Amino acid sequence: MKRKYGHGTVCFESARNKYKVAIVAPDGHRITKRFDTEADADAWRIATLHEINIGEYIPVQATTFGEWLTQYLGLFVQPKVREKTFVSYLVVAAHISADFAGKNLQKITTLDAQRFLTSLDVSASMRKRVAKLLARASKKAYIIGSIRKDFMLGVEIPTPEQKPIEIFTLDEIPKIFAAINESPVLRRHYPLVALALASGARMGEMLALTPDDICTDAIVINKALVEIQGKVSLQPPKTQAGYRRITLPAYIISMLQQLASLRQHDQFLFLNTQGNPCCSSNVGRAWRSIIKHAGIPYRKFHCLRHTHATMMLAAHVPVLEVAKRLGHSKASHTLNLYGHAIPGYDKNLPKLVDEIFQIGSENSAGHVVNLPSFPQLFSNSVPTVFPKR
Repeated sequence: MKRKYGHGTVCFESARNKYKVAIVAPDGHRITKRFDTEADADAWRIATLHEINIGEYIPVQATTFGEWLTQYLGLFVQPKVREKTFVSYLVVAAHISADFAGKNLQKITTLDAQRFLTSLDVSASMRKRVAKLLARASKKAYIIGSIRKDFMLGVEIPTPEQKPIEIFTLDEIPKIFAAINESPVLRRHYPLVALALASGARMGEMLALTPDDICTDAIVINKALVEIQGKVSLQPPKTQAGYRRITLPAYIISMLQQLASLRQHDQFLFLNTQGNPCCSSNVGRAWRSIIKHAGIPYRKFHCLRHTHATMMLAAHVPVLEVAKRLGHSKASHTLNLYGHAIPGYDKNLPKLVDEIFQIGSENSAGHVVNLPSFPQLFSNSVPTVFPKR
């Protein structure tokens, strides 16, 4: 059938027994497609011409999903996230199979994505992370006009079961400190563990502390020491809420001041045995030894933060105060994590921390926390690994 120039053509190919459609795209390339019936061929011609006329036509490309994902991560993710966060994106991307990554981006369907996620042999948590990455990459491809439809729309993203927060009991805490105090090798970790329990600060935030960050009644959090692929670097807090001042009991401040007296003002408070910045992985290994010597079930170092938060809420501290202390940008996050432990209210945080964890005194729960006293760490009778000025 003869049509006006620019309206495309439909012709019958007897050798293939197919109806061939030919249209010239806006970029000058000739688009062809074959159909079993003339009606289907003409319907596609009309629909494609309409897309061209209204500016919604998407040129056919040979880009694979793997190629697009590499572009997406490099152009849209890496410039706006921290290096450590970007590394975690790469870890997630590594779980995308070669089969799925090799699919033509424009031909991936919702069913393709659903089948891939369902068959993915990883933990429920990782499956959810992979699904989120696919959703973000697909949405961006749709927004910039690389695909006709967001193929992740309609995909059921699995929700992993929320694991309960793990904490240390008031019976286990003295065992942890006893294990530290009994070992000359582990004893140098006393200040870090005690500070984690009393402040609820993250490990990286504590490892970044310098003498200038120690006040008369608090520590100032304004940076974090992070480990990325074996190397340490300083980074600012992720959110404005991360910049904070954490008030502490007098005996914790005294301990930190003693430690600060062994440092130059620009040195980190916590150093390794060579006098270099302390890596989180090294602390993690020492922590495993501490827990093993304490004879209690293993829980991560981060559980000291959970323990602090839970005890604060259980002792009537308002959620907003605990959220500020932990550096959470939203109190709702604090509620989601520790809401089970909220019975009341109290404003005197340093006094409250002292009441809960004070060495050798009875706390509000009626427990006596008999921890080895920290001055032993700085006694002349005990060899210290801290470099002196």
